[in-house]
Amino acid sequence: MRLSVSFSGFGGLADTIPVVLAAEQHGLDGVWTAEHLGFHDAVVPSALYLAKTERIEIGLVGLSTASRHPGLTAMELMSMSELAPGRIRVQVGLGDGGLIAKLGRQIVKPIASTTAFVNSLRETMQGRDMKVTYPEFVFDGFRLAPLGPVPMIDVMAIRPKMVQVAARVGDGLSISIGASMQYLTDVVADVERELAAAGRNRSSFRITALAMTAIGPDLDMLRAPIGPMLSTFPQDSAAFLARGVVDAEQLIRVEREEGPFGVMKMWTPDRVDQIAFVATPDMLADKLAAYASTGIDELSLMMINPPDQQPDIIKALVAARPA
Repeated sequence: MRLSVSFSGFGGLADTIPVVLAAEQHGLDGVWTAEHLGFHDAVVPSALYLAKTERIEIGLVGLSTASRHPGLTAMELMSMSELAPGRIRVQVGLGDGGLIAKLGRQIVKPIASTTAFVNSLRETMQGRDMKVTYPEFVFDGFRLAPLGPVPMIDVMAIRPKMVQVAARVGDGLSISIGASMQYLTDVVADVERELAAAGRNRSSFRITALAMTAIGPDLDMLRAPIGPMLSTFPQDSAAFLARGVVDAEQLIRVEREEGPFGVMKMWTPDRVDQIAFVATPDMLADKLAAYASTGIDELSLMMINPPDQQPDIIKALVAARPA
């Protein structure tokens, strides 16, 4: 199983540099950075990380089909591919509808728009003549001169229909933070069925799971901020991901009737342990093995530990990873 770290798009960009260097030095496979509207984009940090590394894969997470034109996105990705051939990968998704609205845009026809974005982005990066009209974007005779290898495109998905889109048109599937082991196992099986039906090769398709991560000696202290963080997420999606851990109908009812404070009570320590990577140093090997047993190809850890702790945590994770 591949192992990488992921940055959320919040916080200081300078604080991430020592973490990236530790990932390069100690043997992680990649570094992912998420685009979060109103905070950091994914392009500038990724270009910075490419300049500071020589080996690891650099991934861009959360490029939204509603907030970006695939033509400009293709230009940015291919420029980075020229700098670091074979080290770029991208995960595209719908994004947060509330944040997208702040740009005067909206998410319409999610399945169709995601399919159109992925196909158009790939075709543009391949240097094809683009003349096509979709509700969200238009190409009128656009052509890009490719500058490097075409990066792989993963689709970010939670629910079955979007997972099917990933299996049909994506090079991989990206699963959001908050997924239970049961959800991951089930989705891997779903993807494998979809790939087989489409005549696609499973070995060339990557399934990545992101996990909120806190590592240290005091489990109670590590868990404490995770429940409040989870309570700010859309609870219908959170409940769907936490399959076998929380009752979806109850969680959504509590959110409707009691709001975030009621939701926080639902995310008890035992539930947090089942949907997040919370561990003491001596638990790392077992925790990594449990994720590997679900059949995913990559685990990307979004650490909430202070930045100065993260380089040492990376060293410990690499030492504990399964052979």
